[in-house]
Amino acid sequence: MKKNKEVKLELSDQMFNLIQKARESDGAKSGFGINPSQDQFINGVIYYWVRKNAQELEDLAKKVPEVLEHKSLKITK
Repeated sequence: MKKNKEVKLELSDQMFNLIQKARESDGAKSGFGINPSQDQFINGVIYYWVRKNAQELEDLAKKVPEVLEHKSLKITK
């Protein structure tokens, strides 16, 4: 999968630490099936948000390579 787009975030140290702790949490391992990388975690959180808050986009989201990768994480582990 070719990735040529980049998203940059400006975060406080506290928010960065919160994301890191969330990625390393038992909930993340349970939800993802693995301890996700930073990219996997953020992609998964965005997909979760779409499913819960913008359900009209779910069919479009299901065709996104990052979503397909996210869905395969739990299956392959």
